[in-house]
Amino acid sequence: MDALSELLQHLRLNTRIFHRSLHCGSWVLDAEYERKAMFHLVASGRCELHAAGHAPAIHLARGDVVMFARPTAHVLNSDALEGHSPDTLLLCGYFEFQSPLAQVILAALPELVLLRHSDAETGGASAVLELIVTESSAPLAGGGALIDKLADALFIYVLRHCIRAGATRAGFLRGIADPRLGSLLLELQRKPAEAWTVERMAAQVHLSRAAFARRFLSALGVAPMTYLTQLRMQLASIELTERGASVADAAARIGYATEAAFSRAFKRHYGFSPGSARLGASRRRKTERRMSAAK
Repeated sequence: MDALSELLQHLRLNTRIFHRSLHCGSWVLDAEYERKAMFHLVASGRCELHAAGHAPAIHLARGDVVMFARPTAHVLNSDALEGHSPDTLLLCGYFEFQSPLAQVILAALPELVLLRHSDAETGGASAVLELIVTESSAPLAGGGALIDKLADALFIYVLRHCIRAGATRAGFLRGIADPRLGSLLLELQRKPAEAWTVERMAAQVHLSRAAFARRFLSALGVAPMTYLTQLRMQLASIELTERGASVADAAARIGYATEAAFSRAFKRHYGFSPGSARLGASRRRKTERRMSAAK
């Protein structure tokens, strides 16, 4: 199994279509529904996309899909280029992950990714898009679940498209596509507490220390040990803020022998203590629960 396939298994991806709407004539849709990695697929007709920081308007046709890797204010509306705009069927969905690796992957992608149905480079993506369009146009029993599963495959095609086009930032996603570095990055992610050294990493991928260091820096934009520190701090932050782990538990999870040493490293990296991060996240969750209960 290649490293990208193994990575996708670790992500535990679930895709959901949360909005399906048919638009006629002149229309505008303020589309910032979900604060997640989301996408819009034009199942029929045409429309324009206006996204903050992206000009001019992007014209979308049947079978085109646009994905936002990060929350971005955007609007969809009827296509001004059409004298008589045909009815437009939109499918809006989001990608949900059960792995902290997702944050690393999404950060490596462009804010906006456009996948054209007519683009030959997408290869099999066109067939998947066509199946989604067909299922959405004539709903049958089980169609909703089938569309969600087909959209899972859509995310993989988005990743392939970005890697092939060289649109990924230097970082994890570019490294995972490297035939030598991919398996090592997964191993670092799985076992961050191990006693890793540059020599040990180089031996694992069967390169000399110097060749490995050059290759790693070129693909990920940072030196191997710098990357490992960043990875450990990110995983520790997730433990503290999302899982409510204690500072001691977070330190042990990423390989620090003492809580004090971990706290110093965390503060150097983020500018605040791990205890402050944990407390701030706890307060935010309580506030969100109160606001939700008040609705």
